[in-house]
Amino acid sequence: MATLVDSRPASAGKPSAPAPSGRLDSLTGLRWWAALLVFGEHAGKLALSTAPGSDDPSLLDRFLHAVFGTGFVGVSCFFILSGFVLAWSRQPGDTVRRFWRRRFAKIYPVFFVTTLLAVVWVVTSTGVFPGLRLILTHLTLLQSWVPDQTVSYGLNPVAWSLSCEAFFYFCFPALYAAMAKARTVTLRWVAAGCVAAAFLLPYLAGQVFMLKAPSGSESIATEGIGGPFMYWFVYVFPVMRLAEFACGIALACLVRRGAWRGPGVPVAIVLSVVAIWLGTYLPEVLQRVAVTFVPFALLIAALAQADVAGRWSPLRSRPMVFLGEISFALYMVQLIFIVWTGVHLRGWLHSLGLLPSPTAAAPMWLGLTAFLLYLVVCAFLAWILYAGVEKPMMRVLRPRPAATPAPAAPSQGG
Repeated sequence: MATLVDSRPASAGKPSAPAPSGRLDSLTGLRWWAALLVFGEHAGKLALSTAPGSDDPSLLDRFLHAVFGTGFVGVSCFFILSGFVLAWSRQPGDTVRRFWRRRFAKIYPVFFVTTLLAVVWVVTSTGVFPGLRLILTHLTLLQSWVPDQTVSYGLNPVAWSLSCEAFFYFCFPALYAAMAKARTVTLRWVAAGCVAAAFLLPYLAGQVFMLKAPSGSESIATEGIGGPFMYWFVYVFPVMRLAEFACGIALACLVRRGAWRGPGVPVAIVLSVVAIWLGTYLPEVLQRVAVTFVPFALLIAALAQADVAGRWSPLRSRPMVFLGEISFALYMVQLIFIVWTGVHLRGWLHSLGLLPSPTAAAPMWLGLTAFLLYLVVCAFLAWILYAGVEKPMMRVLRPRPAATPAPAAPSQGG
């Protein structure tokens, strides 16, 4: 079985890559903020303090939209982060099979449990059992390869990104082997090329396909990105998202070699916040990846360097690391809970006497309280999944540590 190649090339112009020391706890903390962006986008759409059907959102809902309206960029952060962490934590002598098994142990149990929850959600909400083809496509993590929102977003919609991740994991051994042996200048060109692809490929695809969304045909609004097929091709199609993952690998190789030059943590945080805010004013085709690509890449590299050097980072505290550890479970469970309960929320509040009618706009204090309660409950459910499914199943399913050969006995001869 092939191994994931060690990044210690010997020829000139290829600096050796010292093994990373310690955990990158700041990157674990960053996972929480990426998941929070996605949660905020979904929870903000409840728009509890705005009357249903109103074109005049409340001040609270305008604020939540300004903060979380482009929260889908959290997925882009996850993709870059995934490539970086996997390359950084590559184990010498690791085999491809052991790598894939570890990723399966980490991802699939929570995915499987939330898929079961999604099936229950669909049955209880619609009275219709999902088709076997949809379930099998979902369970085999192939849904993002199908240009149909009823499939790619079927069952638990957020799981489309895991379909992309499964493709990334398949590609990782070859990508890492190539980049680990590449010259530093080549790695920089790879990172730059990945960023350029995020800007150019959606534009070129739009020129080729020239598709518009026919009225009433889309499950979610896709006019701004060129129609249902273009939306899938640019945002959901795994091949189109590979650039973010590959950039993360290149960044990790550069940081490990000590060859990365970029801004520190404070500047990278400011750039990321500005990019997220700026995205609300850009065309949708640029919002979803391009506008935040460079800031997120700079932030991930800066946080990694800060952890290695022991410099300041706001994401390294124990609470941040804990929240980062439950972030995957939060990502997987939040939309199921929000949609499952959200359709009944106004009715429940009316029955409690907190709303004059099920169609009334809630006071802003109540809307904010509901948003925060959703976050607390979703985080609690995520902790249950993390403690009850993710951690124990990782212990059961991941491969055992590779046996190290015993040191040779010293010679007894003269």
